[in-house]
Amino acid sequence: MMTEEFEIDINYEGRLILPPDLARRYGLIPGAKIRIEGNANRLTILRPVTQLAKVYIEPTNRCNLDCVTCIRQSWDEPLGTMSAETFSRIIEGLRSFSIPPNIFLGGLGEPLSHPNIVEMVRKAKALGSSVELITNGTLLSRSLSSELVAAGLDKLWVSLDGATPEAIRMCVWRGLA
Repeated sequence: MMTEEFEIDINYEGRLILPPDLARRYGLIPGAKIRIEGNANRLTILRPVTQLAKVYIEPTNRCNLDCVTCIRQSWDEPLGTMSAETFSRIIEGLRSFSIPPNIFLGGLGEPLSHPNIVEMVRKAKALGSSVELITNGTLLSRSLSSELVAAGLDKLWVSLDGATPEAIRMCVWRGLA
């Protein structure tokens, strides 16, 4: 997690004076209630609880791997892929927020297996959101990586249960038909 530092002024009445763009970015509008936590060396200002900070979207629960350690081994849910219409409705709903929330694409499936994942990243980024995606990395190619970067992906998480030959043998490649 990247930490940002800011200098802010305190007026003679003890009020914090924040630059308007900083206050807007963190949802600190007039009348907002915030919480400040402190110890001997630090004050931490927490966003208002009324501000949506992050939205988790699962583009698909399908995966190209069949790992014995995956929680998907113990559930019996139907497999599916989010439609473009559903994703568009989510994005339209998020447009109503004055400060766009961060968007995380992932879940129990492999998001890179979704046929419209690059367009999903592009639409999410167009909101002004920071966009993250988690993947097992096996579907990444130079071309797809370039497309994701061009679409505005801010952060790519790669997660596998292990990197040893033994751990990899516990995952079986399978088609996504």
